[in-house]
Amino acid sequence: MKNIGIITVLSFLFGAFLFSSCSDNSLSARFGNERYEDFVFLDGDAFAVGDSAFFPIMVNYKVEPMAVGQDIVISPAQYYENPTDYEAYAKEQLLKQVETHLMIMKELGFNSVRLCMDVMGKDDKGYYFQSKTAVYLKENEERIINAIDDFLLLAKKSGLRVMLLIKPPFDRELKSYTKKLLKHCSENATLFAYDFMNEPLYFDPAKERSKEEALAVVEEWKAMVDKYAPHQLFTIGFSEPIEVFEWDPALLPVDFVQFHTYHPLRVPNEIWWYSNYIGKPWVIGETSFAVDNDSVEYEMQTVFMNEVYQYALNCGASGFGWWEFQDSYNVHFEAEYSGLLNHEGLTFAQDSTLSMVGTLKPAAHNVKKVVSYAAQEPWQAVNYYNMLGYSNIVLRGRVLEEKTGKPIEGAVVRGWNSDWTVGINTYSNEKGEFSLYSNDICTHFEISAPCMTKQKFDKEMIYNPRDIQDDIYNLPNKDLEYHDISYLPFLVNDTLLFHFKPEMFDNYKFEGDMGEVYLKRIKH
Repeated sequence: MKNIGIITVLSFLFGAFLFSSCSDNSLSARFGNERYEDFVFLDGDAFAVGDSAFFPIMVNYKVEPMAVGQDIVISPAQYYENPTDYEAYAKEQLLKQVETHLMIMKELGFNSVRLCMDVMGKDDKGYYFQSKTAVYLKENEERIINAIDDFLLLAKKSGLRVMLLIKPPFDRELKSYTKKLLKHCSENATLFAYDFMNEPLYFDPAKERSKEEALAVVEEWKAMVDKYAPHQLFTIGFSEPIEVFEWDPALLPVDFVQFHTYHPLRVPNEIWWYSNYIGKPWVIGETSFAVDNDSVEYEMQTVFMNEVYQYALNCGASGFGWWEFQDSYNVHFEAEYSGLLNHEGLTFAQDSTLSMVGTLKPAAHNVKKVVSYAAQEPWQAVNYYNMLGYSNIVLRGRVLEEKTGKPIEGAVVRGWNSDWTVGINTYSNEKGEFSLYSNDICTHFEISAPCMTKQKFDKEMIYNPRDIQDDIYNLPNKDLEYHDISYLPFLVNDTLLFHFKPEMFDNYKFEGDMGEVYLKRIKH
């Protein structure tokens, strides 16, 4: 970990809510008591514990509370080990299973776990329950919190810190539970951060929310953490940059930004945007590359891990997280094979009495290698403005600040075709200019930028052909969405995943001009 300090070179100026804004950065000034010296805190854009740097190397781990007699125990999700059933139903056996998993994670080189406990159902009476074993929240609050205690003890024993992902407390029942959880765990230094929501873009229960409404929600959550768990950190798990349309990561008062990024054509560009425009410390909370050693060789996962970790480090990451520990089951390919273990054979911890079903993929043994990497000069990928290589249409325009007329760099521009089946993103450059490439005519648009208002509108434009013989209503691949686009044709060679052929990203048959779009700065 000697090279971690290098990443701070690329830091931005951060908001006054960060610990680094204090004039006295001593631990006693932050915490007021030596008892909190083992807590993780933010020192500028980097994490630290005491006088040492801390760079979270996280693995995501999905769990479920399971009722065992009068107790609740944190169990691995059902698809762990034998993917069709749970392995244990007794408390001692379940704790031993979890301990085995944590020991193997630590031995691989991870120092943190993102503990995913946010999946809950709601019955027809409106009561929340968690996991397939139907553990109801209201009647089991104390026992669930005690089960989290047991997990934290095992994590500490294994030498792992924990980021806890919870169900977002939007309503009274969840707020009550969250406050009790925060109070109970506030003295536990193993739990270094609370993740209050996973990917608002996809899981916000509100169909549409203004930036101001999202800000009010997160201000309330932040106040809860500050009041009940002031020595632990607060974050949200953002997804792609179009989060900026509602859950603006630059505007929201999180202690640090944690975001998730997938697909080789998108990953370096989404990292670049987050690293340059949010103005806060950031970590990758989730990333992965699915391999089954059949259609995609295991070694490609190692290549991806090497490249994404190095690229994140170059861009100033303060931490790194992998999705996830073991392969999932009976879902789509990208989700099913993104883990570091398959479901075949056995893996033993260094204590040979501890073992789990599944065999480690080569990338699992690569974790110890990447943590020794040092930051290098950052570079922008050649497909930053046309991530997916669309080649039929380009729509150009400028994004400007309404009050000053100055160009806005880093604005996110999204267009959809007429029936909303395909959406495309791009970003504005330092002149405020953007080029939105697509394979179909876009008629619906959203444009925003960090800490700026949003413009949402429909517009039809005139498109000029480069070749008079082309027909804009008879173009190829109009329905091609990013899930269906392979990265392989874009690679310079098949040994590097983030190095693309430049000539494949500035092609178009028709060109249009949106003109100027104006945004206002949001006061906060």
